[in-house]
Formats: sequence, structure tokens, C-alpha cells
Amino acid sequence: MATRKNASKVSSKASLNINLDEKATNKSLKSAGKEIKKMGAGSIILVIVLLIVGIAGGVLVSYFLTRNDCFEIIGQEELTLTLDETYTDEGVNVISFNKDVSDKVKIDTNLTKNPDGTYSADEVGTYYIIYTVDDFKYGTIFNVQKIRLITFVETSEGGE
Repeated sequence: MATRKNASKVSSKASLNINLDEKATNKSLKSAGKEIKKMGAGSIILVIVLLIVGIAGGVLVSYFLTRNDCFEIIGQEELTLTLDETYTDEGVNVISFNKDVSDKVKIDTNLTKNPDGTYSADEVGTYYIIYTVDDFKYGTIFNVQKIRLITFVETSEGGE
């Protein structure tokens, strides 16, 4: 039966030994500098070109993944209603990384929510609906929120 011997000899060009224990010695840093100089201008240019191509590719992929993204209020951002009216929320449209995440929207408001899903107010004033989304792009990276303002005014008496 034949046995194999493991190769134990390693080329000095193939391995770059830098001793980075607790303190890097000047000797090992000088050795690393010499090894980089031995690489040659062609290899360094190739590394730089590949780095630039990688960065450009990353920017293009990011652009194509996020070009249609949006976080928009559907309908008017500011409304004026009378106290006897109710408001039916139209919501928001949220696209993140070309995926519709509108179902993840959380609503915070100081309006009274009626059993039928509409909103109303008991007093004259300006009220808000704040939309936030639990999503990587709009919730973590940018922390975006949209606000709809609804002003309730007195009901006019006597009709016009």
C-alpha cells in the first residue's frame, strides 16, 4: 500500500507571516512591507481595479434594489373637518427594497377610534395620526415617520 507524504515546505511568496501578538515588532512590519513591495506594480493595480469594480457593483445593486422604494401618505396630509364628521384613514404606501411592507405600519393617534374603524374628535383642535413601520430601511436605518394632521372645527349652525 502506498503512503502519501504531506507537503511541509511552503514557498516564501505564498505565505506572508506577520506576527501580531500583543505587540507587533518592527521586524515583522518591515518584513510585511518588503513582501508588499515584492508583489509588483501589476498586482497592486489589479487589486485596486478589483476594489473599484466591487464598489461600483455594490452601488449599482443597491440602486436597483431601492429605486422604487417609498413611504408616502395616501390622500391629503392636512385635513379640516367639523366635529360632527368622522374620518376614514386612507393609510400609507410603504415599499422597502422593492417589497410592499404597508401591512407592517403602526399607527399612533390622539383621535378617538370608532368601532367601525373611523376616527372622530369630541373637541375643536388639531389632531394627528403618526405612521411608523417596523422595517430595516424605514425603521432601523432612517427611522422615518409620516404625520397626517386633522383639524376639527365647530359645526356651523344655520346651514349655508
